[in-house]
Amino acid sequence: MSVKHAVLGLVIERPGYGYELIQRLEQRIEGWRPSETAVYPALRSLRAEGMIRAREASADGAVVSAHRGVVWYEATEMGHDEFRAWVRAPTDLAPQRDPFWLKVAFASPEDLPWLVELARELESACLERMTELGEQGGPVEDLRRQDVEWREIGQAWLRRTEAAQLAVRIEAVQQIRAAMKRAIQRHEGRLGPVPAAPSSEPEPR
Repeated sequence: MSVKHAVLGLVIERPGYGYELIQRLEQRIEGWRPSETAVYPALRSLRAEGMIRAREASADGAVVSAHRGVVWYEATEMGHDEFRAWVRAPTDLAPQRDPFWLKVAFASPEDLPWLVELARELESACLERMTELGEQGGPVEDLRRQDVEWREIGQAWLRRTEAAQLAVRIEAVQQIRAAMKRAIQRHEGRLGPVPAAPSSEPEPR
């Protein structure tokens, strides 16, 4: 995801400041926890490029804030143009950068017991997230009402897309876990037992 353009989109909707924008991102993209180290550099970059401008929160009512001295950001005309161009530009296929799959690609046979355990934990986390998404979303028919705003429709499809991706991810993790177990058996047949990964389950007292 382009954090910079996501932040710019929020500022276009209405002016905001750093922490408030982080909270709005969490609400808009459920399940994503943007950090200050991602949002504040994005704000600095947008400001340096002329996409947004900053102004101090004042007591005259120009910018409503509960905090004195907080820097608020509003979009410039250039920012509006840039965001519109980004929305309408073709989207490239993102490369595979998931840390788990990078570990799988570069692991040695001795690492596989640990990766089998990581795969189990990842599958569990994906299933938990799918449950959360199911609880958040309403019936698809609700989105077809005439009074539903596009923002609500867009967020609903974001949840549905994430759920579909999670389902594919779970299937892939289950398959690679089975493949790693077979690889461990082959390795042990040739060279002897592979050291077992420490269990994540608490030991009985």
